[in-house]
Amino acid sequence: MEDGPHTVERNLALALEYISEAAANHADIVCLPETVTTNKVESGCHAAEHFPGEWTKVFQNAALQRSIAVVAPYYVIADGITYNQATVFARDGTIAGFYRKVQPTGWEARSASPGSELPLIKMEFGKIAVMICMDIYFPEIARIYAMKGAEILFWPTITHGPSQSGLEAQIRSRAMDNSLVIVESNLSAEPPYAPYKGRFYPGTARIVDHNGDIIAFTGRRPGLTYADIDLDEPRKTLDCFLIEDADKTRQDVESLVRMDLYAKEYAALAEKQTRFYDTIAKRK
Repeated sequence: MEDGPHTVERNLALALEYISEAAANHADIVCLPETVTTNKVESGCHAAEHFPGEWTKVFQNAALQRSIAVVAPYYVIADGITYNQATVFARDGTIAGFYRKVQPTGWEARSASPGSELPLIKMEFGKIAVMICMDIYFPEIARIYAMKGAEILFWPTITHGPSQSGLEAQIRSRAMDNSLVIVESNLSAEPPYAPYKGRFYPGTARIVDHNGDIIAFTGRRPGLTYADIDLDEPRKTLDCFLIEDADKTRQDVESLVRMDLYAKEYAALAEKQTRFYDTIAKRK
């Protein structure tokens, strides 16, 4: 993102460039950053699309013309409510599904409402899921997706610097704890990130495998990073999980996790909870 204000048209053009480059490099799917259409646009989340609208058509056409699946996050309005949504397009341009951010930030919640679903999206190559930005702070999201059968979890985000070590620990933990491949897409500054005023888009788009290892990384600079993922590869566990030999991590986790206990405890806590999003909704 260059210094100075952007327009929706400029952001869409940048997104299309990345989609074209990914397709030229034979990617099956490409993930764009959070709120890709309105970053550095003055109206911000107030510039939302009545879904599905013109922005959706742009991404549909790009997916179809280049025969590539696309994860495109942008603000939408549905039934009069604004959401931070990631729309997933199949390579034929159809909408394979969408996810609405369930954990908006405090300031964001004053304009956008939280979603209420954690959908599994079936693609031709496997089962995927999406979480957005602050969702990474809530480990329940990744665990639920894993229990539903997700194989790749996409994480479009806008995270700020100067330190990214905490976020790296989180994304690697979510992948390792749940036997998930996680794909991060973030913003970078142009010129590249530097820790002084005005330079706070750190880049750091990366792909993390089910062992928590970073297998592809853009560094601080803009651009695309790629990885070949074999979703049929057996995922060996440590002895602490070992049930069968040779075993697979996901099956062992699913058979060991005590969802009934956790659900009971969460339900009891929820009865006493004062919900921030509810209070924001009342103000609206």
